[in-house]
Amino acid sequence: MFSPRLPLAAAASTLALAGCQYMPWHKPKVETPALTEGAETVTVIVEEDVVIVESASETCDVLESRDWAAWVNLMPGPDATPTLHVTGKVDVRTGGYTFDWQTGPLDRSATPKLRLKLIPKAPDGMATMAITTEEVNYAAPVGGIEYSGVLVSCGTVTLADIAEITQAH
Repeated sequence: MFSPRLPLAAAASTLALAGCQYMPWHKPKVETPALTEGAETVTVIVEEDVVIVESASETCDVLESRDWAAWVNLMPGPDATPTLHVTGKVDVRTGGYTFDWQTGPLDRSATPKLRLKLIPKAPDGMATMAITTEEVNYAAPVGGIEYSGVLVSCGTVTLADIAEITQAH
């Protein structure tokens, strides 16, 4: 005998089986690269079922650093823009180094601390084979943000934690 509930039961079981492909235990396996030996720290980021493994085995070519200072230039004038300046001196193994800067994320405090990463680039050609002191400078518009300090890092090393940012009027 034909039961009116039979098509309903068949439809429900089909939907249940179709829905299983979206259950967490049926997600495709994500291959992650093997970690290299000597990695100092590993960061694992999970975003939308994708695992990203970052190895922070980067080193810093800066041997020593000193004389760090930060100030905001608020001098008036035509086309004047408030600009944050960060300066310091670093010792590197040879002459001819160039330096780039990378800004990091701000913390969530009311007056955040600016995170800067110094990226030294070794010379390609011939260079002085002696420890050399280089001055490094960072400058960028403030954009209406007031900072409580500046944290300068290189690789995995913190070079400076500048707690006081002066203002030049």
